[in-house]
Amino acid sequence: MTQPTTTATTRLLRAVRLVPAALLLAGVLHGSPAVGATGCHLAPASLAVNGGVSRNVTTVTATANGGTALSNANGGDDNVAVALLGNARAGNGGTADARANGGMIDLDDINSGNNTGNVIRAGAVKPNCSGQPSRLFINGGTSRNATTVTLNANGGQAQANANGGDDNVAIGLLGNARAGNGGTATARANGGTIEVGDINSGGNVGNVISTGGFFGAGSTASINGGTSRNETTVTLSANGGQALANANGGDDNLAIGILGNAEAGNGGTANAQANGGSIEVGDINSGNNVGNVLAVGGGSGPVNVNGGTSSNVTTVDLSANGGTATSNANGGDGNAAGALGGNAEAGNGGTASSQANGGTIEVGDINSGGNVGNQIQVGNSSGPVNVNGGTSSNETTINLSANGGTAASNANGGDDNVAVGLGGNAEAGNGGTASSQANGGSIEVGDLNSGNNTGNVIEVGN
Repeated sequence: MTQPTTTATTRLLRAVRLVPAALLLAGVLHGSPAVGATGCHLAPASLAVNGGVSRNVTTVTATANGGTALSNANGGDDNVAVALLGNARAGNGGTADARANGGMIDLDDINSGNNTGNVIRAGAVKPNCSGQPSRLFINGGTSRNATTVTLNANGGQAQANANGGDDNVAIGLLGNARAGNGGTATARANGGTIEVGDINSGGNVGNVISTGGFFGAGSTASINGGTSRNETTVTLSANGGQALANANGGDDNLAIGILGNAEAGNGGTANAQANGGSIEVGDINSGNNVGNVLAVGGGSGPVNVNGGTSSNVTTVDLSANGGTATSNANGGDGNAAGALGGNAEAGNGGTASSQANGGTIEVGDINSGGNVGNQIQVGNSSGPVNVNGGTSSNETTINLSANGGTAASNANGGDDNVAVGLGGNAEAGNGGTASSQANGGSIEVGDLNSGNNTGNVIEVGN
């Protein structure tokens, strides 16, 4: 076979610069017989090869999700407390703390790339001594690299209840009286932390086919590169879960304080958090791939070459969204508080705070570009040459979200409450303090590259 020109060889080697098999192809082409080679041999004049299937599947799945946490410290009902020279407390909520936060996932670099598909090397095919023309049929087969990384550190479900009870009575003589008040409830279902090093699934080479010449009258060659596919899916989530905190005041409670304070059916303190967590990832590379590589020697008959199909599909989906946080510290209904020489409070709202803020996502460079399509080089042939480059595609989808979730806080005053203070303040049915946050989080990404790709490269003859 007449040697390719220096310019053509340089372009081919540059296109397959990441392909160790390029050296193999260069050697095959260099050693192929000239187009006009003749002679017969006893071996069959036809050669049919199918590369079969080569497959590399990498699946990394890690889960550190929060579970379900329920904490109850509710006050009871129909209790009576009487204190002389001390405090009286009946049916009040206590302290409830529920946590179902996501955990932590820490991984080093993940590498599933730098693969080579089926490698087929066929020498020259000559006619046999009976004069049968040579026939060359090669299909590169299927090579596939599939990488799936799924990491979850989502918050779970947390519920904390520290509600005041109902129908309680507290009487304090020379002391404070508290009946049916809400306690302190804290519920946390925050997303966890995910830290991953570099993820590499790129630098792959599809099927590699090299042939010598094919000779004799009526000789034909049919080469199909087959299918090479690189699929990369990275799904990381550190979303907030569901947090509910209740510290409501009870109903129909009575508190009487003589020379002390009286509190009945007031809301307590409720704090709910369902914030998004933190995701930190190094560089993600699924690019710098080369499709099918075909080097076909020349011959004395028709040459039909199809580069086959090479595709690179990259999907990156990272989420650190806020979840749902609800806190209630409402005052109860129908409560009565009387204080002589002290303050009286009945059915007032407490303090409610909810947070469902988006989390933080930090990613290094994302590269799915720099790919080269099918590479086809055909030597000189005395017959017609039909070349179809085939199909090469690069698809990149990136979804990053650190949205705020849903936060609701209620610290409403109750209804039909009575507060009487003699020598002190009297408060009944007043709203408390409610604070809700559902802010968006932070996303920081390095360079995004899905370009610098080269389509199919075809060189025929000199």
